[in-house]
Amino acid sequence: MKTWKKVALALCVLLVVACHRDDNNDQPDLSNQPILPKKELRGVWMATVWGLDWPQGEYDAEAQKASYIAYMDLFKQNNINAVFVQVRGMADAFYKSAYEPWCQYLTGQADKDPGYDVLRFMIDEAHKRGIAFHAWLNPYRVATKKADAAAFPALDSRIPQAMTVDYKTIRMYNPALPEVRQRIFDIVKELITKYDVDGVHIDDYFYPSLASGETIKDEKEYEQYVAKDKDGKPTITVEDFRRNNVDLTVKGIHDVIQATRPEVAFTISPAGDPDYNFNTMYADVLKWSREGWSEAIIPQLYFPMGSAESGFNHRLHWWSQFTYNNALFVGYGTYRFGSDEAAAYQSSAELANQFAFAQKFHKVKGSVLYSAKDLLNNPVGILSVIKDVYKHPAVLPYLGKQQATPPSAPTNVRANGKTLQWNGADGAYFAVYRSNGAGKEATTIAVTYQQEVTLNETGTYFVTAVSKKDNAESQPSTTVEVK
Repeated sequence: MKTWKKVALALCVLLVVACHRDDNNDQPDLSNQPILPKKELRGVWMATVWGLDWPQGEYDAEAQKASYIAYMDLFKQNNINAVFVQVRGMADAFYKSAYEPWCQYLTGQADKDPGYDVLRFMIDEAHKRGIAFHAWLNPYRVATKKADAAAFPALDSRIPQAMTVDYKTIRMYNPALPEVRQRIFDIVKELITKYDVDGVHIDDYFYPSLASGETIKDEKEYEQYVAKDKDGKPTITVEDFRRNNVDLTVKGIHDVIQATRPEVAFTISPAGDPDYNFNTMYADVLKWSREGWSEAIIPQLYFPMGSAESGFNHRLHWWSQFTYNNALFVGYGTYRFGSDEAAAYQSSAELANQFAFAQKFHKVKGSVLYSAKDLLNNPVGILSVIKDVYKHPAVLPYLGKQQATPPSAPTNVRANGKTLQWNGADGAYFAVYRSNGAGKEATTIAVTYQQEVTLNETGTYFVTAVSKKDNAESQPSTTVEVK
C-alpha cells in the first residue's frame, strides 16, 4: 500500500512539472518587458441639481461653456480620468428628450431650450482631454420643496401625474408601478442611443427617506401586485415588495444597456451604510452585485477614519468583501473638508490617510470625489493631496463583462524631436509610457485620443492602444528612444 502511494505521488509530481513546463511554453517571456502600472478610475461627481457645481446660476451659454471647460482643464491637470455629470436630476434633461423637459438649472426656466446641445458639448470637451463621461441619473425624483406648506412646481405635460406620488417635501415617480420602470428604461435607451456616453450612473436615491410621521404610500400597489396564499395573505412582506421594485428597476437598466450599447458601463453609488440602503432606501445592493447587474459599486464613504463601526476604514473593509465581481471604487466626501464640524475634516491629512488606507485593498480599482467645486475651492489644501495621489496619469480599468479583446498594439512608433508619434487602431485611445527598465514598473506619461504627444524628458518610451469600448489594453508597442 505504501509503495502504491509513493508511485502515485511521483506520477503527480511529474504531471505537475510537465503541466508547468507546458504552461510556460504557452506564455510569452515577460522578463525583458516593463510592467504596466495599475489601472485606476479617478472620477469626480459634478452635481447640477440646483446648479450646485455647474452651472451655479449662470444662464449665459458662453459663460456656461467657459465654466465647464475650466473644470475639464483642472481635471486634466490633476490626472482625473472620469467625470460623473448629473444630466437628469429631477425628471428633466440636459438634452432634448421625448419624455421630460429641459433642465431648469440650465436657463432658470423649466423646458427652455438653452440654445446649444449641452450634453454633446460636455461629452466632447471631456473626450478631448481623455476623460470618460458618465451620465448620472436620479431614477425617481421629480421635484422637491423646502416647506410642507409650499406647492410643488407644475408637472410637465409629458409626465403622467398618475405615475407620481407626493410626500411632504418630495415628489417622485412611484417605484411600485411597472409603467414607471418602463419609462425609466425608455429614458436610458434614449440617452445612450443619442449620445456616446461612456457610462450610466445612479446614486443613492431610491425610496425616499421621509420625515417623522410619514409613511410610504404604496398600500394600493402592494394589494394589487403581490400574490396571495390560499388564506388570502400576501406572499411577501411590504418591505420585500419595495426591495423587489427597486431590484426590477436596477436589473432593467442593466438589461436595456446590454441590449442597446453593452460597452456602456453601468455604475451605482449607494450610501455608505448598508443597513440604511437595505431598510430605508429598500436597495439590496448586495443582490445587485451578486447578480452582476452593474459593472461597479461606488459606496459613499463620507466618514472620518476611526475605530467606530461607521468609520471610513470599517465601512471600506465591509464593502471590499461584498461587491463580488463588480469593480469597487471609493466615494470620498471632499465636500466635508473645512466646513464640517468634525475635527478630522479640518486638515487635508484626513484625506491623505483615507487614500493611503484604500490603496491597501486589491479590490479597490479607483476613486470618485464629491464634488467638483471642491477642487476649485480647495478647502484646507485638499488639492495638494489629490495632486500627490494622482501624480501620474492612469488608464481606466477594464469594466467589460466578457473576456477582454484588446486592440492591436500601435505601430510605426517614432520620435520627431521631442514629439512621439504612432499609428493606432480605430476605436481606441492611447497610453504613453516611459520605460524604467525590464521587469520594472513603467511610468504613465499621457492618456490621449490623439496619435502623438510632446514629451518633456528624454528616455525610452512605448505606447499601448486602449479600447474605447471597454478599456481593454493592447500589448506594448516597440520602444523608441527620445533624446
